Amino acid sequence: MKLLAISSASDILSLSIVENQKLISAFEFEGNKKHAELITPKIQDLMKSSGIRFSELDGVCVNLGPGSFTGLRVGLSTAKGIVFGANIKLYGYTNFEELLYQAMLDKNINGKIAVLIPSRKNEFYFGAFDVSNKKFTQLDAFELMTLDELKSYSHHFDLIIAEKKIYQPLKEELKDIEILSVKNNSYYGALIVEANPGKYLCENYFYLEPLYLKNFDVRLKK
Repeated sequence: MKLLAISSASDILSLSIVENQKLISAFEFEGNKKHAELITPKIQDLMKSSGIRFSELDGVCVNLGPGSFTGLRVGLSTAKGIVFGANIKLYGYTNFEELLYQAMLDKNINGKIAVLIPSRKNEFYFGAFDVSNKKFTQLDAFELMTLDELKSYSHHFDLIIAEKKIYQPLKEELKDIEILSVKNNSYYGALIVEANPGKYLCENYFYLEPLYLKNFDVRLKK
């Protein structure tokens, strides 16, 4: 498969073009306030440098969250525009899976794994998985979890994967379990989709929304 991968769920904007598990071209920028400004021109740069037209892609895969409210909307709306204009397929996967898959391939982890993504202070997006031989199964529904809840529940897991922004605070709070720091990388999103494209295909993508897991409070400045 030849895929454009978009990951904008965190402070990191990660874009990549991947063909049959090989990284063709990539861009990364850390600082979520510029995601909207950078995403379209940087995708155009990647396509130009790789000599690939949008119509030659098998699809676009996008990180659906949970994560940054603005980042998720920027990534998904951009992906929708590309696939509609080029008449190609859209694939969507979760932020939990992107972080987990990277750890699976790079660190060869196994066992019961918790994946944590930052939300508000002392609150985390939580996903639980069973990992064996570089394959994973989701154990429970994704949810929000407080630090106190996590402390009382962490002994059920062999390892915690933490998005890098929260790695150090968690390491100080949870001293009895191994914690692995992982940052977002769209390349691994493309690998997830290549491994099982049917699972991640979004056929009716017009109505597809990011995975928020919570309601956001929007307040106007006085």
